[in-house]
Amino acid sequence: MSFLLRSAMGSVWRSPLKVLSFLTLGILLCFLSQTPSLNAVEPSRPANAGVYQFEVGTFNVATLSDGLLDVPPLPTYAPLANPQDVERAMVERFWSPDNLSVYFNALYVDTGTHHVLIDTGAGTELGPGLAKLPSNLAAIQVQPQDIDTVIITHAHPDHIGGIVAPDGQLTFPNAQYYIAEAEWQFWTAPTVDLSPLLIPEAFKQGILAAAQKHLGAIANQVTQFQPDQEIVPGIVAIAAPGHTPGQSALRIESDGDQVIVAADVFFNEAFDLEHPDWQTGFDLDPQQAAETRRRLLNQIANERTRVIAYHMPFPALGYIRPQTVAAGTTHDTHYEWEPVLWQFEP
Repeated sequence: MSFLLRSAMGSVWRSPLKVLSFLTLGILLCFLSQTPSLNAVEPSRPANAGVYQFEVGTFNVATLSDGLLDVPPLPTYAPLANPQDVERAMVERFWSPDNLSVYFNALYVDTGTHHVLIDTGAGTELGPGLAKLPSNLAAIQVQPQDIDTVIITHAHPDHIGGIVAPDGQLTFPNAQYYIAEAEWQFWTAPTVDLSPLLIPEAFKQGILAAAQKHLGAIANQVTQFQPDQEIVPGIVAIAAPGHTPGQSALRIESDGDQVIVAADVFFNEAFDLEHPDWQTGFDLDPQQAAETRRRLLNQIANERTRVIAYHMPFPALGYIRPQTVAAGTTHDTHYEWEPVLWQFEP
C-alpha cells in the first residue's frame, strides 16, 4: 500500500480532518502489516490449494485465489451500520468480530476458442497476502502469455492491480482487454470525483492512482462494451452499477449450463446478503448499489443458477437462497449462501 502513503503525506498535516483520516488509514495499514500473509508458510508445510476447477457446459473454468486479507470490519465494510448488529452478524457465524476475512477470487475460462481471465487480482497494490493469481494460473498449466482475453468487472485496485507487473510490463502481454464503456469513461475522465466514498482521502487517491496506472497501460488494447453485449462467445455483460458507475456482472453460458459472475455486487453472507441495504465504504452510489444487489440476487435466486462472487470464501462458488425475515424491517427478504458441493475432480 505504499501508494497510499505517498499520496497522503504531501498534504495530510494541513488539516485536522486529514490528520484524522490519515491516522485511521495508518491503523488499518498497521493491522494489515501484522497480518500473517499467505507467503508466511513454512517451506516444509504445504499450503492449501488456491485453484478450484469446474465446468460450465463445454467450458473449463477455474476459480483462482489471489489471496486473503483479514481487516477490521468497521468502518470500511459497514460504515453506517449499528456496530452491535455488525458484531452479532459475525459472531453468529463463528467469525471473530475484530477481523473480517476478505477473499480475492479471479476466474479463468477456457471456452475452447478463448483463454479468458476475469479480473487480474491486486498485484502488489494492496500489500502482503495477495498477488497469488500468477502462481495459481501456473498450477493449472496456464502461462500469462496464454491469456488472450481479460475482462475487467470494474477498476478498483484489487481487480486491476495485476495488469502491470512489478517490472512495469504487462502481466498478460497477448491479451485484449474488455471493460464497460461507463467504467472506462469514469476512471479516465480528466476529473474523477470519489468524494462519496466513506474511506480516508489517502485511500481515495490511491484508488485513483492505481486506476490511472493500470488502465493507462492498456489504453491501446481496450475494447469498451455495453450492457447485455456478448464480449466473447458465451460470455455476456450484465449491468451492475452502484459500487462503481460501470461495474459489470457477467453471465457465462455453454451447452445449456451457466454461472453468474457477480463481481462486487455483494461481499459476504453476514453483511450484504443478510443485510442487502448495508453499504461498504467503497460504494460510490450506495442506493444504486443496494438496488443492483437486490435485483441481481433476486434474479440469481429465481433462476437457481450458480454464482461466483469475487470476495466470498474460496472457491466463491455457490447458490443464493432467499429467506423471509420478521415483519417491520425495511425489506422482507434477505439471502443466504449455499456453497456448491466440493468436487475433487472437475
